[in-house]
Amino acid sequence: MNLYECFVCGDPQESKTCDRCRARIRGDLLALPEQFAWLHLSRQRLQGGGGDGRSGKRLHPPTPGNEAVLNLLGPAARDAVTDARDQEGQVPFLAVLEGWCEAVVEERGLTGVRGDVSSMTTLLTRQLPWICEQPWVADFQEEIRALVRTSQRITLTEPRREVLKGVRCPSCEMLSLVRYFPGDWSAQCLHCSSVRLDERDYRLLIQSQAQEAHNAVKG
Repeated sequence: MNLYECFVCGDPQESKTCDRCRARIRGDLLALPEQFAWLHLSRQRLQGGGGDGRSGKRLHPPTPGNEAVLNLLGPAARDAVTDARDQEGQVPFLAVLEGWCEAVVEERGLTGVRGDVSSMTTLLTRQLPWICEQPWVADFQEEIRALVRTSQRITLTEPRREVLKGVRCPSCEMLSLVRYFPGDWSAQCLHCSSVRLDERDYRLLIQSQAQEAHNAVKG
């Protein structure tokens, strides 16, 4: 059996990208159409008055969300947006997807799709098995993840984090496991990027550590 290092997380796997990383990329792609819609709603809230006591009349195009939130994003959101393409970093939202779609279409000899979020994310999702076999999948994952995170911050839809008290990370042994709502994982470590446990693995970890504690008391 041939083992590879996952192109994304580096864990040894039978495939070039592990199942967990594949699932996470798929989840981020599926989140993009909804996030794009939320971005437009965030813009509309400020067009009629920002709720901060200021007039809704502006002499420049409206920003895509509350200015207090945009200030936290640094370079990703300081500039005013001049069209429907809300920004992630210095690259417009749609331009990130367009660039990856063009690369996939060219390399695979496919027919191009329309430049809307739904069409482009559908193409990338359908081609995900092939994308996950390419050495550049880590770059793809990083850009799509950054796009989701930036959008979530602007739209105030970022997942909530809950610290999982009393459960040690199986790798570093620290009390650093957290859970995100909503999220793809039951638990993950703040320090160990490779530790992401689904619900079954998390329950088994709890049982194992509880048994260890019980044995220590008895011993």
